[in-house]
Amino acid sequence: MTKNRIIGFLAILVFLLSFFIWQNKIGIEKENEKLLQKINIEQKKYQVEKVIDGDTIVINFEHNKTRVRLIGLNTPEARNFKERKKECFGLEASKKAKEILNNKTITLELDPSQSKYDKYGRLLAYIFVDGINFAKLMISSGYGYEYTYHGQKYKYQKEFKEAQKRAEKKKLGLWAEEACKDFNKNKND
Repeated sequence: MTKNRIIGFLAILVFLLSFFIWQNKIGIEKENEKLLQKINIEQKKYQVEKVIDGDTIVINFEHNKTRVRLIGLNTPEARNFKERKKECFGLEASKKAKEILNNKTITLELDPSQSKYDKYGRLLAYIFVDGINFAKLMISSGYGYEYTYHGQKYKYQKEFKEAQKRAEKKKLGLWAEEACKDFNKNKND
């Protein structure tokens, strides 16, 4: 076989593999959508399988690993990923989320004013640990901030904004005067 044929064969193989992975992802999302219609998601408990960062987790949803993006919370980026750069207090926020959520059982709450999935295929929801709204806890402790996506109102928006104001006033977490001193120093070195 010539070099060009090998390269062509590898290109076709990569394309087919990518296509099958993409189809599988779409299939899982469609399967999850059917499950959402059949079950009352808010009456069930879910095991946290992985904490990706401060505002995204993976749960075991009806025997599928499903990524959940929290509504109304944004935390600084903990790592460089594609076009996103690591941000000040991202590692701390991610660590706190892992402390609170790793191996925990949670409940979910969907918001009828929001889409069920974001553009990355993540389920959009609020999560509760032992009855506590996790996003509000992270915001009120200064590990994240209130996040309104494209101006869309959501159920806990007012509470989250008030929690952020209190955290800022108390200079908690990422709002502390010295919070980013080491990060900015290391970034400039």
